Amino acid sequence: MKINDFAQPSAQPSAQPSIDDIAAAFAALGQPSRLKIVRLLLSAYPQGLPAGDIQKALGIAGATLSHHLDKLRQVGIVSPRKDRQWIWYSVNDKALTRLLDFLFEECCTRNHVSALSMWAKWWLKVVLRADECQ
Repeated sequence: MKINDFAQPSAQPSAQPSIDDIAAAFAALGQPSRLKIVRLLLSAYPQGLPAGDIQKALGIAGATLSHHLDKLRQVGIVSPRKDRQWIWYSVNDKALTRLLDFLFEECCTRNHVSALSMWAKWWLKVVLRADECQ
């Protein structure tokens, strides 16, 4: 199961991703090249970028980029879409929100820092909608 499976409208509202799903998503983000890919795709949110543009921007070999994008896709952090002969990738904002929710609501509420959770959600919304303000 992917982290974003729980963010889909068909998912039950009370369903929570398993610890294994959360760990897999964080493991995918724990590789420097994958983190760079996600940051680049966040800068192109919501439309995303074609794989070739990601490759040029980051200087990653095609086969290596394909491997990294597949790992991120497997855990639901990025979503591919085909447009003629190109494959475009975009960040799944709901999956990233679920990861933030896990960190701040599950872990930090025990330490009474729910205000930090609200700040983190606000920050993610600002980052994801930054292109609308330009």
